[in-house]
Amino acid sequence: MEKRTPQALGKEFENICSRILQKQGFEEDTELRNWRNPNAADYVGVNKQTGTVLVAEIKLYSSSWVPRDRFNLVIRQLLSRRTEFPEANLLLMISVPLHETWKRLAQELGVEVWDLPILADKASVDPDLSAQLISILTSAGVGDTGTLGPSAVLPGPEFRPEPPAKAPKTGSNICESMRRIPAGRDGWKDFENQCGEALVFLFGDHFGDWSTQSETEDGLQRRDFIARLRPKDDFWLSLASDFRSRYIVFEFKNYENRISQEQIYSTEKYLYATALRSIAIIVARNGADSGALQAAGGALREAGKLILILSLDDLCQMLNARDKADDPTLILYSLLDRLLTRLGR
Repeated sequence: MEKRTPQALGKEFENICSRILQKQGFEEDTELRNWRNPNAADYVGVNKQTGTVLVAEIKLYSSSWVPRDRFNLVIRQLLSRRTEFPEANLLLMISVPLHETWKRLAQELGVEVWDLPILADKASVDPDLSAQLISILTSAGVGDTGTLGPSAVLPGPEFRPEPPAKAPKTGSNICESMRRIPAGRDGWKDFENQCGEALVFLFGDHFGDWSTQSETEDGLQRRDFIARLRPKDDFWLSLASDFRSRYIVFEFKNYENRISQEQIYSTEKYLYATALRSIAIIVARNGADSGALQAAGGALREAGKLILILSLDDLCQMLNARDKADDPTLILYSLLDRLLTRLGR
């Protein structure tokens, strides 16, 4: 069976949530009410008994830990729907358990939250629907570490659903800046700087002690970026555990063509399992050729060194997901699954 893409998994989860709402007496009217809206809501439906409009945002996350800023963002997204649907009820449907404090704060703002326990309970009226919900969560890696529980970080005094006074930098801004950088030698420094900014924007909460252009002990090799894992998200927790790694090496390649096996061999030299540094992520502007992919598979098979390769398109997809309060690690899960499932003898 072909591996489902993160986009396909997200769409399937939306379809399952739509069917759950149908069981609750709602008739979907999403396409008709959103057909001219470039920033459409995930779901718009009408209660068949009362005629009340329901607007829902549907979020598939792979981790049981939801960052505060991402939760704030999705609540703001829902509250902004009041402009289009002033009388509608607002609902967040999310694939992980949330702490009761989070749900209560959202409720006080007029947003109802159906987290994983509620979704599972509402899907249980139909065994087929319940089985499909479990299947999609398994495919997305939800709770892979076996520690799925309420999100560990409570909102506290920093919980602010209103937009900040100064508009923050967005993932789409970073992506657009990176695409404007010329490929090749002329743009390598700007590309490297923007890659660093993108990584901090995406995963700054999960790393500590970022180091740029660090030299190896013998002074002969230079790594673009190395960071110490301080994981909270299930993806990074499982990665650190499965590959016994406390550090991740990042390499940035602004090449005009796809990278080859030579760049994989070069990166592999930086990785040492005994130093708890067995993972590298390469951001290659135009991706990797077949030789590079085979070399990455060989490094994993023969030495237990994990090298993931992100293209600029992949990185932009993650940045745009972060803007929409979606889970950017789903892209990484997909790349990891593809590498592991295609690994030969």
